[in-house]
Amino acid sequence: MKKTLTIALASLLAAAPAASVAYAQDATMPMTSDSMSTGSIAADDVNVVTLSSLEADDSKRGEAERLSLKANDPITMEKVQAELQGEPGLVEALTAKNVQLQNVIEIQTAGDGGKVVYVK
Repeated sequence: MKKTLTIALASLLAAAPAASVAYAQDATMPMTSDSMSTGSIAADDVNVVTLSSLEADDSKRGEAERLSLKANDPITMEKVQAELQGEPGLVEALTAKNVQLQNVIEIQTAGDGGKVVYVK
């Protein structure tokens, strides 16, 4: 019994350092103002997709219908507008791209951290 307990304790102590890996800044990517969490989003990191461009593409017609339903639901639009107002950097980037903020239907985060914004 004592030997089993000793082995179990030793294995826990041996695994403890591996389980507590610290997260640090990626050394391969220099720290810039855009990579810091300041809330700023560069206009180049925002991709604006219009509903009409999705409707014109037969392969994206299902996505266009989903977004159209969303655009016609006042409660959903209020939630999107609240989300948008919570991201001042995104508002700034969209304003720089001449996007009318009341036309924003959906905001998604891309795999590279940029934003995809669907508009009416």
